[in-house]
Amino acid sequence: MGNAAKFPGRRLFLLSGLGAARAATTEHVYRFATDRCEIQVSVEFHDRYSSRGLWFNNYPLDRPFCLSLKGEKDHDCAGSFVGSLAIARYEVRSHSKHRQVSTLREYVRDIDRDERLEPRPPFYRKVELHRGVASDLQAFGYKDSGSLPPTLPDSASPWYYFRQDLYLEADRAPFLIIHWKHALSEIRMLDIIPAGGTSLVSR
Repeated sequence: MGNAAKFPGRRLFLLSGLGAARAATTEHVYRFATDRCEIQVSVEFHDRYSSRGLWFNNYPLDRPFCLSLKGEKDHDCAGSFVGSLAIARYEVRSHSKHRQVSTLREYVRDIDRDERLEPRPPFYRKVELHRGVASDLQAFGYKDSGSLPPTLPDSASPWYYFRQDLYLEADRAPFLIIHWKHALSEIRMLDIIPAGGTSLVSR
């Protein structure tokens, strides 16, 4: 059970509205403001998620799609997945019609981990907003091939802590800092910290 490859943590930034085929266990909504825009962050948590595959709905196109365990869309789709999911939806509304925010950037690194898991290298990603919207899918689990039990007690579940810095376009300072915990039973946002002049409007 100490093989890190059996417990992949997958992340994929998508350009449009995204929803899991099953109802979320819980959902949280946060609203922030900067001098350039308003940002709403909606997070769905799908705890103890198991399915015959990673299938999702693309709301603007009104059609389903699937993902592989490597995060590839409509290619080598995962068979039987056991773990947890979180889907964060970012909606950005610029104050000026003449200066729209067009991209987000993220920098993610692990800051702590279960001793059975290998460290994850930091990664950086840029995504274009589609009509001011992008979705971030996070999954932690494994393909159930019968070699592992379908469920594990929480105390035995491997885990990662991640720090995610989010930037507006080419800004040098992040507008949000988010700490995540990934485990088989659940993925959770431990805290969401306004930064770089961002203020919390409501939760």
